[in-house]
Amino acid sequence: MRAFLLRFIQDPKHPDGITVPPENQREFLMLFGLIQRVRRLTQAYLRLERDGFLSEGSVLVRAALEHAVIAQWAYLTPGGIDRLHVSLAIAQADVAKSMMAYSKDPEWVTLEQHLRGLVPPGAALPKFSGKDAMMTELDSIKFLAASYRVLSQVGHVTHQAALDFVTEDQGVVRLRTNPESMEQDHLLYALCGFCMLVAWLHARLEADEEEVLRLKEMSVRLHLPWRLDTHMPRDRRRFPDEDNDDSAASEQVD
Repeated sequence: MRAFLLRFIQDPKHPDGITVPPENQREFLMLFGLIQRVRRLTQAYLRLERDGFLSEGSVLVRAALEHAVIAQWAYLTPGGIDRLHVSLAIAQADVAKSMMAYSKDPEWVTLEQHLRGLVPPGAALPKFSGKDAMMTELDSIKFLAASYRVLSQVGHVTHQAALDFVTEDQGVVRLRTNPESMEQDHLLYALCGFCMLVAWLHARLEADEEEVLRLKEMSVRLHLPWRLDTHMPRDRRRFPDEDNDDSAASEQVD
């Protein structure tokens, strides 16, 4: 698994730049930031792991999950790229709106109005988690939901904050400055899965059939999914007639 992560981080396929077919360029530009964010989050996680901050690194793995799932949903569902465009434009305008409420600088008002005018018509992305959400629709075996719940324990105020730093042994309460390590193998496996999801998207958008095949072979060997749509009803799939052998790896994930 580490070999795949290092390959993904180092990106040996693109030493001289990236070439994308004209018909895929808009989608690539919409998704490349999400793909690259997963790459950098992975790099940052491995540095934290090396320095003994495994628990804190789980926050980055959770962020990688969110970026990978949204990228897959946007690409694999009908109209998903357009909905991602709307959501990103709204988010940019909302940042300006928040600053406008805080700052007395009139430039924020002007900027918010300008950005709001750039929001394209149409629906935004659905919510990420919960009923009728993106993650729920893609999560055929509940692996994403389980990972999301576990990975959220450090990023939010939960019981984990108390249990990580206070222990009791035979009635003696002890404080500790470092938490017990989370399950390292699970974190690595989950992170590999999220990296594979966006690595496949990258190769697909470049129309690099050799890399797509190579990633599928690695996915089968590592028991990782590379796409998350093959269990969905035909009317919810952007590519309903594609070969369903792509479901093989996703069904093996546990």
